[in-house]
Amino acid sequence: MNQLNEKLDYITRYINHKLADQNGTGLSVAIVKGSDIIYSRGFGYSQVQPMNQPMDGDTKMSIQSISKNFMALSIMQLVEENLVSLDDPVVQYLSYFRTKNKQQSDRITIRHLLSHTAGFPSELGIANMTAPNVRDIFSDTPTEFQEALDHYDLTEEEIDSVKTREDVTRWFQKVELEHPVGQGWNYCTDAYVILADLFEKVTGEEWESHLEDKILSPLHMYRTTSDSKNVEEDANSARYYLGEEKVETPFPKNALSAPIGYLYSTANDLGRYVAFHLSKESDVLRTDLIEEMQQPVHLVSEEWRFGSEVRSYGLAWFTDTYRGLRIVEHGGGQMAVRSLMTMVPELDLGIVVLLNFDGTTHHDVCDKIIDTFLDS
Repeated sequence: MNQLNEKLDYITRYINHKLADQNGTGLSVAIVKGSDIIYSRGFGYSQVQPMNQPMDGDTKMSIQSISKNFMALSIMQLVEENLVSLDDPVVQYLSYFRTKNKQQSDRITIRHLLSHTAGFPSELGIANMTAPNVRDIFSDTPTEFQEALDHYDLTEEEIDSVKTREDVTRWFQKVELEHPVGQGWNYCTDAYVILADLFEKVTGEEWESHLEDKILSPLHMYRTTSDSKNVEEDANSARYYLGEEKVETPFPKNALSAPIGYLYSTANDLGRYVAFHLSKESDVLRTDLIEEMQQPVHLVSEEWRFGSEVRSYGLAWFTDTYRGLRIVEHGGGQMAVRSLMTMVPELDLGIVVLLNFDGTTHHDVCDKIIDTFLDS
């Protein structure tokens, strides 16, 4: 126990030192061993207006693309119930799904969507541009919003016409695939809205209701939600600060596109979630399906490898190696939101790091935690 306490004290000192120059922002961390959270702390501040508010392990924060893992888990629950198969074509459930080349897109399966191997381009933008405060996000200059539309080849009328997840799926008819189905990898965040549409058509149930009843409640994740208003009104919730001037950014919210990156959680709740995936001890999903999510499907594209030769993507999990150990992880980020959840199965170790400022501190802290448990 003394050795463990020494490790955790060292980690605390490291993070305090790391955050010494982050005046006005904060970080929350949870460390998991097996099925237990052994460390939970907040550092710095979750909000600085109207006064500094300390961060802790229960601070509600945007988790951005970690949200995709919850969408994927929901689909895997349908697989367990024999309602869908991963290799079923999407059109089997969504007859209106197609891209410019229908013959190609008819071959796209649920597995392709989950693993980003459908052939979609990565820079589509439709899911994020439907955010209710998108014009605030792109407001630094009078022309920034129009520049964003031009970048994604979208029109204002086009994004205003998208009201449902089915609308997003139907929008894909304008998409031209960048590579043959299943033969390449592009991180297409928008594809996870199609998965939500498919989930809702198969079950007749709103995805958020299922998420609450079949994932969050069983895992005791009581401070995880898709409700942005709930989070904004919570006294212990974060705001996000960009750059050295710590400019507060528009609050990240987009109910329509919740499955791609608009869930909110805490370090402690995500610690419970990581413990579930690490220990595989739960009725939430069968063990073999948990393991299948963590198996690599395809090597990621060059810009996502970060120098690794083996970095791959499974079903809403990145897989890689670090100092010879297998890593299973997913992160997220947008305008001063940074999130990371990482598992090191050989060490029975899980790590969650959430920030409310930009940069790579979440990766630095995660690596230092792994180093500390490895070098013992």
